Amino acid sequence: MSEEFSLIKFLERITYLEEKFNCFLSESKKNFNKDIKKMIILKESLISDILLELIPITDSMEMFSKSFDINQTGEIEIMVLIFKLINKFYKKFNVKQISKTGIEFNPDMHEAIGMYSTNIYKKGTIKTVLQTGYIRNNVLIRPALVIVYN
Repeated sequence: MSEEFSLIKFLERITYLEEKFNCFLSESKKNFNKDIKKMIILKESLISDILLELIPITDSMEMFSKSFDINQTGEIEIMVLIFKLINKFYKKFNVKQISKTGIEFNPDMHEAIGMYSTNIYKKGTIKTVLQTGYIRNNVLIRPALVIVYN
C-alpha cells in the first residue's frame, strides 16, 4: 500500500511539475514576444532617426549638383555614386520620394506654398516641386513643398 501511495504522490508531483513547466514556457513566450516587439520598435526608431539626418543631406546634394558645370565630370561622377548609395539605402528601407509634377495635389503628401494662375491646367494640379517629400511604409516623413495651379 505504501508503494501505491508513493506512486500516486510521484504522479501528482510530475503533473504539478508539468503544469509549472507549461506556465514557464507560456510566460517565456510572452516575454520573448514583448522583447521582439521592443526590438522592432527600436529598429524603426533608429531607421527614422537616420532618415531624418539623411534627407537634408540629400537635399543639399541635389542643390549642389545643380550648380555643377557639365565639364566637371569627376565631381559629377562622385555625386552620382553618392546618390546611388543613398537611393540604395532608401530602397532597402522602403523610402519613396514624393516629387511628381502634373498630378493632383494631395494634402496628406504635399504642402502648397504657392499658387500659379492658369487657364490651361486643371486647378489643384502640381506645377512645381520645390522640395522633395518622403514617405516610408505609407507613413509621411516629410511632405513635398509644391506650387499648385490655381
